[in-house]
Amino acid sequence: MASMTPMMRQYLQLKEKYSDCLLFFRLGDFYEMFFDDAKTASRELELTLTGRDCGLEERAPMCGVPYHSVNTYITKLIDKGYKVAICEQLTDPALSQGLVERDVIRVITPGTVIETQMLNDKENNYIAAVYLKRAGKNPSCSIAYSDVSTGEFCVTSFEGSDISSDLFNELVGISPRELIANSEMFEDELLLKRIKARFYTEQAEQRAFDIKRGTEKLCRHFGVATLQGFGIRNDSPDIAAAGALLGYLEDTQKNALTHITRITKIRRSEFMGIDAATRRNLELTEPLRFDGSKKNTLLYVLDKTETAMGGRLLRSWMEKPLLDAGEITRRQAAVEELVQAPIVRGELEEALKQVTDMERVITRVVTGTVNCRDLLGL
Repeated sequence: MASMTPMMRQYLQLKEKYSDCLLFFRLGDFYEMFFDDAKTASRELELTLTGRDCGLEERAPMCGVPYHSVNTYITKLIDKGYKVAICEQLTDPALSQGLVERDVIRVITPGTVIETQMLNDKENNYIAAVYLKRAGKNPSCSIAYSDVSTGEFCVTSFEGSDISSDLFNELVGISPRELIANSEMFEDELLLKRIKARFYTEQAEQRAFDIKRGTEKLCRHFGVATLQGFGIRNDSPDIAAAGALLGYLEDTQKNALTHITRITKIRRSEFMGIDAATRRNLELTEPLRFDGSKKNTLLYVLDKTETAMGGRLLRSWMEKPLLDAGEITRRQAAVEELVQAPIVRGELEEALKQVTDMERVITRVVTGTVNCRDLLGL
């Protein structure tokens, strides 16, 4: 490495830290990739592979994409199951004496996308963490899941003798784009095969699921002394899953998590349990013959929502049907009130057509991926 140019040494030092990612290295108006990353990106994105002098006898393979259209290329890589580390210039090249300071400001994975143009408006983009524990008479499992694009952060848990089937059914209901899990989930080969066939899955280090470590991390993030206010006991295995997920998000999103302000405890007893086979046969959100279209689904027939937020809410209601008669009646009464007031309903529909996706816009502003002045066209 001593013979390499200073810039290439800088690249390789960062690449070593993010060896499991394709490193998008900012050089002026382009994000460049080198060596094996360049070969992979060239193949997957159909880019021209060139070379750059790097201080070695042979030129380093290189390809790049314009920074102003980078999201298009990242989307293609994410859809193919790659992780992308974004390395930005932290100092102005015109004012820098010597090498421009650079560092990775964010790692984009299938479950951590927040850019609106890379997401489906009416679907949540969940990332989940699974903590499976088979030891003892009652095997148990906790799942924490979050939509980083909206700030939603939930946790649920269950136990029983058929824990593998319950876990798979629960994951199908959540439908995360990305999944991290502890080692015990990877010990069940049949379960793992079924899960990997549907979800981008990785094994996390066991220490990531430490309850004491997770408690400290969660309390620090939410600014509380205890998690009991969220309905989570101090010794709950929910903390293992939630702590692992928050830790993963901190590692990939750096400091861009201030919009995640609470944990919602999902109690399975409040919702109707629907197994994966039933969901598929009822064609709730996915058709039996999947061709990329949602037309042959119940959701497609019912979804007349005017906003992206309403679409995501309706989808969640369909995926988790209520069991409590009082809650069902209140929901029906709210619908009836609008049905009985067609003029008000029409005015409300027109007003909602002007409402943007506030959840995701706020996230992008808070995380610094978009500027308020740009949103307002100033």
